[in-house]
Amino acid sequence: MSLIITSSAQHDETNQVGISIPYQYRNNIKNPLLIPPNSEVAVESVKIQRVPMLDYANNITTNFWFGERLATNASYEDQTSYFIPVRNEILGSKSPQDFAEEFKKVLQEAYSFHPEINSVNIDVNISTDTNGLFSGFQFQIPQVAAAATSVVPPSATLLQEISAVSASYDGTSIEANGDDCFAQLLPQGTQGGPLSFFSGSLTYGGLAVDDNVIVGISRPYCKDPSDGAIQGWDGRDMRESGPGTDHPFSLAITGEGLGQYGEIYMDYCVYNNGTDIRIYNYTGDVDGLGRMSEVVYYAKNDSASQTTNTANSSFATGSPLASAAMGDVQFLVENEKVKISVSGETLVAVNTFNSASFKSQVPMPTSISNWKMYPTVYFAQNGDTVDIDNYDCRTSSTIHNNFPENSWITRTKIGTFLDGRSSTQTQEDMIATGSVPIPPFNNATDWDMDIYTRDILKAMTSDGTAIPDKTIRSYEGVQNNLMGTSTNRYENIMIMGKNSRYIERRLEQWQPNSTMVLGFSPFSINADSGMTHSGGYHGASFTSVTKPSLSSQQSTFIRVPTLTHETYNFATGNPSKILFQIPRFDNSGAETGALYFQNNDKSFIDLKNAAPLRLTDLDVHLVRKDERFAKDLTGSTEVVFVVRSKM
Repeated sequence: MSLIITSSAQHDETNQVGISIPYQYRNNIKNPLLIPPNSEVAVESVKIQRVPMLDYANNITTNFWFGERLATNASYEDQTSYFIPVRNEILGSKSPQDFAEEFKKVLQEAYSFHPEINSVNIDVNISTDTNGLFSGFQFQIPQVAAAATSVVPPSATLLQEISAVSASYDGTSIEANGDDCFAQLLPQGTQGGPLSFFSGSLTYGGLAVDDNVIVGISRPYCKDPSDGAIQGWDGRDMRESGPGTDHPFSLAITGEGLGQYGEIYMDYCVYNNGTDIRIYNYTGDVDGLGRMSEVVYYAKNDSASQTTNTANSSFATGSPLASAAMGDVQFLVENEKVKISVSGETLVAVNTFNSASFKSQVPMPTSISNWKMYPTVYFAQNGDTVDIDNYDCRTSSTIHNNFPENSWITRTKIGTFLDGRSSTQTQEDMIATGSVPIPPFNNATDWDMDIYTRDILKAMTSDGTAIPDKTIRSYEGVQNNLMGTSTNRYENIMIMGKNSRYIERRLEQWQPNSTMVLGFSPFSINADSGMTHSGGYHGASFTSVTKPSLSSQQSTFIRVPTLTHETYNFATGNPSKILFQIPRFDNSGAETGALYFQNNDKSFIDLKNAAPLRLTDLDVHLVRKDERFAKDLTGSTEVVFVVRSKM
């Protein structure tokens, strides 16, 4: 039996950081060591120094929510939000300072989906106790909290030709270069961005009274890197939507939309059909299908499914306005509420909603699926035009990664290019470079379908005789410069543990587990978002409620690539040279600082050496289960091995 003593320290035995690498070192012996045939090896003892660090490995997940805080008995049926997943790119152990900077990026990615969150200025800071010691984090998630100014996109802005019919944009006017033309203006970077939800308005001008034109606002239609086609379209034809497809309107079916072939889907639109002026919005229905449902702003006579709409429209006359009244069209969004005007007169606004009978007479509330909406038009005939007179939008000054593809609905459907992309490069440009896209959220293509089968976003049945039988709440606007009213404020909520109020248990792969790392144990969410609108700050501000765990949640293994043994790492699916798993706690019960482990229950591994093994040097690695180096170590590492003949 022989003991082999190894150390990462240099010959002067210093343990200062940087002098040696405690997780990867090689020792040499002047006179070769001969290990007899048929020997086996085990670890006798280990001495390491583990730095107190936050462990946010690739199995750690945090999800997010922006919407009303849900009560214990809350139902999704009256909610317009959904949880926001974020990819974990921290992947490992970090000091509190480094972790704060990395987690700031996580928050920016999550909350850049909403145009009214100032994701550029999100911040994460270190909190300390009265003794100046690390006690947790402070999270600050500001809202823009001011009305946007008009930024009419320049002529270089991408005009997405959704129906594969040519269209042009000169910085003022959009023009159809063929019949049946469906197009969308997609500003990005400093060109502009999505419509603001803080009284953000889009005004279309130059509309002729006899044009067969649809103007509206809509979630983005983007290029899918997997096939290079526009989402939901195959050349001139709309693809059928449904489970597993990339159509941005998950329930859309041919014939239930607008346009010549019933294929035109937008979130909200005004349709001048040459006879009268009608309003449509996208909805689900009680049959589980999606369609462009009419907003009956002109409803006059009470019935089982509607009531006189004078509270929400000055045109509740029983008949829609004639096309002769067509003029400028304005869409104005205040959080969940959408107001639509023609020729300076309000056709419909969400003023009163004290009865579900109003449901078909006012625009549906906005949802997480259309938090980002852009100017979208349909022309039946070649040569038709429309002007963009006013566009109150958010830009890259407040939106992190201000690209149309950086929207919740798009990320659930297709791969996107967000990293390493300049503010002027489009998704199509990135596809052409051969870059590898960020994959869509796993198994998320049907999440939009989940949202639009909720009662709050269902329209009447197709025959117009029935409405959903569940209670429908009023829609939330803006108050005190924040999204939502004081009683139903939109809050920034971090989902750090299993909580079926915010994430259904069936979505197992997205269940979060970061409560200890972020300092909220034993709670699954932050109990208070600290929503404030005073002192020049508007938004969420809250801190950890417990000290974050600074212990390693990952296992550390000793790997010796020099020896002839063989083990099997099923975590990587490959043969390995791992010999030993270091316990989380040492013999004294400590888990950080200088740790000593005496292995009293040795597992000997066969060296498989039929002949003597000549040993002149020995490599020792300390790794994770994925065989990457364990970099939360400092100082000197010492590992003692024992070699003996097989018993």
